[in-house]
Amino acid sequence: MFKNHQISTNQHSGHLPLRLLLLFLALASTLNGQQRTELKYRGQFSTWGGYASGSEWPVMLGARYLPQLNLEVPINRRTLGGDSGGGFWGGLRFDAELAGNVYGSGEILPFYEGRESWDARWDGKVKLYRGWGRVSNDRAEVRVGLQKINFGSAMMLRPLMWFDSMDPRDPLQMTDGVWGSMGRYYFKNNANVWVWGLLGNSSRRALDVVPSDGGVPEYGGRVQVPVGRGEIAFTFHRRKTDLSGIGGSSVISEIGVGSELGPESENRYGLDMRFDYEIGFWLEGVWINRRGTTNTMSNQSAANSFFESQLPVNQRMVTVGADYTFGLGNGLGVAVEHMWADGANISALNVNYPVNMENSLSWMFYSVWRGGGVYNLVRWKRMLSFGDLYVTAFVNPENSALHGFTFPGMGGGVNPLSGKGVQIMLVINHQTK
Repeated sequence: MFKNHQISTNQHSGHLPLRLLLLFLALASTLNGQQRTELKYRGQFSTWGGYASGSEWPVMLGARYLPQLNLEVPINRRTLGGDSGGGFWGGLRFDAELAGNVYGSGEILPFYEGRESWDARWDGKVKLYRGWGRVSNDRAEVRVGLQKINFGSAMMLRPLMWFDSMDPRDPLQMTDGVWGSMGRYYFKNNANVWVWGLLGNSSRRALDVVPSDGGVPEYGGRVQVPVGRGEIAFTFHRRKTDLSGIGGSSVISEIGVGSELGPESENRYGLDMRFDYEIGFWLEGVWINRRGTTNTMSNQSAANSFFESQLPVNQRMVTVGADYTFGLGNGLGVAVEHMWADGANISALNVNYPVNMENSLSWMFYSVWRGGGVYNLVRWKRMLSFGDLYVTAFVNPENSALHGFTFPGMGGGVNPLSGKGVQIMLVINHQTK
């Protein structure tokens, strides 16, 4: 006998995705007569199933579809009502992207001795995945809307994972976007400058101890310059954090500071570099400094003790790494990284080998020092005529010390890689021509 234990279907609240879609289609219709205007539709369907011994519900199934519309319009003098030509106007173009994330996942507790039936629980969601417009030329761009912002040199242990939540084990590299605007300018020597402003992002991101105050703007920038056979970059970001949920409301009420909690200022400073000589090597470091209401509370002793344990004034993370391709067979690629994070030490190894044009093998290994456990993942990828097949086997701790930090998840749904187990995933992409 099979029974539904829980059924939960969540839909994106509000009418913002619908409004963006209508605006997108109206713009496409208006510009349809312009020369070389392109409107493309593409999509990605993925489905997976597997077993994970570390999950309370060990059998996992799921499917996802990412529909995506892309619009591209060259902006020249003819488009603007004048003569066509080159120069500044000839290099301008407008493009936009609108994408959704439609997924469902299920967890099953199979029948075993002492149980009379199988149990299952299901979850599904429809939400906006990307929704942005951009004006750009050959050297500059300004992008506004729900977008992906990521940077840095590290591959697996990423202190600069400030605005994305990509799991290094996820073959699809899924991540939610952030609402805001971003501008970039590229100089002739390949140096580049980024500036951004964010608003309305109240969800907790991968490396956030506490979420941002969605009603207060965040802002920052990045300068990246070439040096020899590599590059060095400095990054800054400032935000106000929302402390209302830290540690649980019951803990906050016990120390008597709930009425005094307000937004706290947080400054982030990042330095990263990468150089490629005989081997590639990189460094990525972050210093996070917090100042705000937690330093001036009336119940100073209890408040400082509690908040320092939950939200330290200073956080430091540094990752160093290197990669090299050995001349074995078709080329054995090896990458290693090590992170220091306020007393914690984590090491990572990634090995890739292309067997032939259709098949490749990879191995990912993580070690959390001082009893934090080791994580092993072996994956076979097979390229098919209609998509890609991934078969993954893993041996991880039953309770992951890295979940939500190094492993922030796979774009929604349940965590499929806890404990020991296997996962099979099929990915199919399509596009209009």
